[in-house]
Order: sequence, then C-alpha cells, then structure tokens
Amino acid sequence: MKNFAMALAAAALAASPMVVVPTAASAQDYGRSDPCTAAKHKSAKTGTIAGGVIGALAGSAVAGKGDRGKGAVIGGALGAVAGHQIGVHKYDCAAYPRRVHARAGCHWVVEDGRSFEICRSKDGIWRRSGRA
Repeated sequence: MKNFAMALAAAALAASPMVVVPTAASAQDYGRSDPCTAAKHKSAKTGTIAGGVIGALAGSAVAGKGDRGKGAVIGGALGAVAGHQIGVHKYDCAAYPRRVHARAGCHWVVEDGRSFEICRSKDGIWRRSGRA
C-alpha cells in the first residue's frame, strides 16, 4: 500500500506541469488551422478508431474457431474504413443563416448552442468576428 501511495504521488507530481489553464485571450482563439477542417479530421479519426474496434470484435465473433485472429484483422480493417467514411461525412460545417451575408475567409460556427462567425485575422489565427 505504501508503494502504491508513493507511485500515485510521483505520478501526480509528474503530471502537474502538464495542466494548462486557458486565459481569457487564448480562450477566444481557434488556432491557425481551419476549425472546420480540424473538426472534420477529428470526426474521421474517431470514426476510424471506433469502426476498427467494433469491426475487430464482430469479425472475431463471426469467424470460425480456428480463424478468429484472421476474422478480427479483416473485420478491424473493414470497420476502420467504414468508420472513417462515416466520420468524415458526419460532420458538416455550419451554413450561414439567411440573415447574415457570408464573407470570404470566415466560417459560421455553432458551439454550445450559440452561433457566431469566426474569421482568420492578419496574423493567421481564427478569432470571433463579433457577428452573431
């Protein structure tokens, strides 16, 4: 028990420098990459992983007794491809509402039930434009 407590304390100490608290300025930024593309990539990655795991489990269950490993590999590969395609097509960038005219270099974002426009500034970082 004493070794477990020491290991837990060491892990907490090692992880403490990794904690990042967003400041007011950084909470407003959306980074340099296109947030729409980034969300689509994240959705595709999640779909690939989930599809691979589910496909491997299904492939292993369907395969014969001696071929469970091969069934898991084939099912995992097919599931990963299918999950990737589903993930890519699941995420759609938000369309501008009828009352708002679209501007070049900007996207309409729906986040936590609130919708607003973000635009790429001169320094290349995506920020809120102020239009909601």
